[in-house]
Amino acid sequence: MKVIQFNEYGSYEQLKLTDIPEPALTGDQLLVRVTFAAVNPVDNTIRSGLIPQAKKPPMILGNEAAGIVVRGNTAFPNGTRVIVSGFTAQGTVRGITTDGAWQEYLAVLPSELVKTPDVLSDEEAASAFGGFFSAMACLNKAEFTAGKSVLSLGVGGSVGNAAVQLATALGASLVITTAGSAAKAEAAREAGYTNVINLGEESISDGVMRITGGKGVDIVIDSIGGHLTGDAIHSLARSGIIVNIGYSAGTQFTANITDFVWKGLQMRGQSLSGWFTTAQQQAVWDQLLPLFSNGSIKPIVAKSFAVSEAPAAQQYLIEDRPFGKVLLQF
Repeated sequence: MKVIQFNEYGSYEQLKLTDIPEPALTGDQLLVRVTFAAVNPVDNTIRSGLIPQAKKPPMILGNEAAGIVVRGNTAFPNGTRVIVSGFTAQGTVRGITTDGAWQEYLAVLPSELVKTPDVLSDEEAASAFGGFFSAMACLNKAEFTAGKSVLSLGVGGSVGNAAVQLATALGASLVITTAGSAAKAEAAREAGYTNVINLGEESISDGVMRITGGKGVDIVIDSIGGHLTGDAIHSLARSGIIVNIGYSAGTQFTANITDFVWKGLQMRGQSLSGWFTTAQQQAVWDQLLPLFSNGSIKPIVAKSFAVSEAPAAQQYLIEDRPFGKVLLQF
């Protein structure tokens, strides 16, 4: 079967399309033929050798995928369209400490699969976990309830975009997001997002205060990190909560301690790998699946690449920073 593998750390070109034997099933495992797999920033970080705890090369990347069951059971008969969960059976995130989803076939347990809602294409299904599961987990950690206002950084990124859609669908009083360029801000507005702060024209906090009339927001979902985090904190209203899940813009930030003291703010970290039991994973999917099915939320796909173009796909994601998910098609 075809897999995308790298044998040593380095450039995008280290990603090679190669053949390995099809996995042998053990115990209750099912076999899924992958149709699309997502390309995420963490894949680039691992290939660059910047996550010491990640599996050492040779390594197959990929956290999330969609496909079709080809050797199933009564719950997942042959031909069932499925989302391959980003979690392994052990609760770790796929493609970090274990080989990932950039494979033509995957041997998985039924607990690692979610039936794809009929309204989603395979491309959209392959984009559901990294953005929407992560964003829902962040909103839960922020104690989101209908009527609260939300700022989600990075409308073009999967988590940032998903948090905007989820907060809107779940009844937020106001949803604000950011874009790193005029082009991305325009793309967001064309996609129907109204409260978009163009960071090329104003800061996060200036934009939030302009939109909220000086009040600030109740919740910030920060999947970007770096220098943006401090200004996002400054945009919070009294008793506000910021939840941090990513750091593509850097791991260091500067904040004003008086924001925490005088406004009573809270900062909470959110991670996925090793933090969700099977029951807790299912609870989040139970929140998401009805929203997918009724059309309230929908993954946005920027571009799909053939598996032979994996280096170009990763370069496109990292350097072009597109609006929406980047996928590999098997």
